[in-house]
Parts: sequence; structure tokens; C-alpha cells
Amino acid sequence: MNRRTLPVIVFAGPSVSETEFPEGLRTHLSGPAAQGDIVAAVKEHGPCVIALIDGLFQGVPAVRHKEILWAMSRGAIVFGASSMGALRAAELWSCGMHGRGVIYRWLRRFPLLPDDAVAVLHAPPELGAGALTEALVDLRQGIKRACRSGLVSRSLAQILLQNARELHYTERTFANIARDLPQQQRTDVVASICRPGWSQKKRDALTLLRELRQRQLDDNWPHPLSGAGFVYTDAFLHDLADGGFPIHTLDVH
Repeated sequence: MNRRTLPVIVFAGPSVSETEFPEGLRTHLSGPAAQGDIVAAVKEHGPCVIALIDGLFQGVPAVRHKEILWAMSRGAIVFGASSMGALRAAELWSCGMHGRGVIYRWLRRFPLLPDDAVAVLHAPPELGAGALTEALVDLRQGIKRACRSGLVSRSLAQILLQNARELHYTERTFANIARDLPQQQRTDVVASICRPGWSQKKRDALTLLRELRQRQLDDNWPHPLSGAGFVYTDAFLHDLADGGFPIHTLDVH
């Protein structure tokens, strides 16, 4: 296969929507990835480029590290950014996964940060997977930018950040982090934080997608880890069997 024609599979939503994808990027868009989805993509498309941005984890098993390693051993080139993709890339960069963006670098620097720093509650994929809460990483960055710009005082910024940290990810909304403020001040705080392009998750996702578009144009992809060793484990095989992939379909050797 000509490398220019490598299929690009993007797992995204709610960090970035298809309407925001860079013009000219040719992709197969899937919703947030769950356990088994990356295996399914490689089985359907063969050698391909996978951009993992968003992933599911509430109510269904999350994307396993092992299936990403399996995909790379089968010639897939795997990028990660923004949300679940940044988490997995920070954990697997030494194995050949390509991480991009501020959040990925932040997770590399502070590997013991809680996974819920990037988590949001969102609508189901069939309804567009739109975010219903705000990610801690976005709140943290947005509040700090507003403080540096003089739009939010340092003392108020500390209160907002502490409130955000204490909330469960399913409750991290602007109304909740600013719950102790008068109504007008709450409105002003939201306006101060939600400046154009305020979401770091969206920024990182778009940074990766723009890179993929340019790589498509230039036919310039990282070399896949062809022939990379992969060790099957009972846990991995059981996970895949639970996901509908019988052992005989996986070319186990």
C-alpha cells in the first residue's frame, strides 16, 4: 500500500467535533474509543494511522494499553492527544506511541496525576457525545490564564481551583466551582475564563489533527514498528473474547 493512502482513523468526541476538523483532512471518524475499538479498526483497515483523542470509561471498559501495543505490532501508527489519547500516549511513549500537545507533556511530567484530570461527563455517542461538564485540566488552564490576564484575582483563582479539585468529574461545572459567589460574579467569572480557544483539550486535539492533515499532504508518516514483538497474555485474550474477537481471528502465534 502506498503510504499516502494509509487510512486515518480518528477516535474523537467530546474534545473536538467533526465540524472543527481541519479542512482537507481525510479520516474515518469514530466516536470515543472503548475496549476493543482499536483492534476492530486494525482488523477492518489493516495498516493504518490511528488518532486516539477521546475514550469511554464509564459503563464500559476503557481502551487497554495492550490493544494499542497489539495494533502497533500489526503496523498501525498510533497518535494520542487531548484526553484518553494523552493519557495512553504518556504511558506508552517509550513503546512507540506518538503523544502530542500540552496535556500529553503535562502527563509525562507528572505521571501520578489522577486520570479524571481529563475526564468529563458527556452525552452518548449517538447524541454527539457533547460534554456536559468541564475537565479539570481545562479549568486549571483557563483559570490560570484569566488570573495572568488580570480578569480573576489570585485569591479567587485559588478558591475556584480548589473547588474544581474537590468535585467529582461528573459535577465539575462552572456553576459548581463558583457556587459561593453572587450570581453576577459567577457570570463574570465564566466570561473571564471562557475566552476564545480556552479549552486546552480542544487545542491539543486540533494540533494533532492539523499535523495529520500535513502528513497526509506530504506523505510523511513515522515508520511503523513493523515486526515489533508482542506477547499475548491470558488477560488480553479474555478481554478481546469479551469484546467479540475470538482467539482464532487474531493471528495468535
